Amino acid sequence: MTYKIFDLPTHILVIHLVVVGIPAAALATVGMSVRPQWRSGKAGLAIIIVDALAVVGTYIARITGEQFFNNQPGLRTLKQVIDHKNLGMTLIWYVLGLLVAAILLVLAEKYERPPLTTVFAIIATVAAVAAVVQTVRVGDAGARATWSGYIR
Repeated sequence: MTYKIFDLPTHILVIHLVVVGIPAAALATVGMSVRPQWRSGKAGLAIIIVDALAVVGTYIARITGEQFFNNQPGLRTLKQVIDHKNLGMTLIWYVLGLLVAAILLVLAEKYERPPLTTVFAIIATVAAVAAVVQTVRVGDAGARATWSGYIR
């Protein structure tokens, strides 16, 4: 993957997809948790695909962030950048948890396991909230690393 696109670091462009994509995936997953008819057929599959795309986008943001970090030696000594990097490295696990929870919910619905369906609906909702909270934390750390010298 190239480090720059249109003379901008690729990470700067990709993160905007993640900042929108993860909350959209989380919202769809919560919708599926509270609306049983969304768990079956094309709707359930579409939500799983949206969650999978959020995982892919998060992984690309992680790779491009590492490239950005490695190509800018001055960043390695800035505490705020290191905090953002450390938080960013954890985000993939939250989004993977969201995807797995959505898959388990769809499977529980498909195989008609009412007690498990309820448990997985709760887990999917918790995973969705956690993914959005972590996305905000990572984004806030990135914004602070970028703008703290300019805004007081």
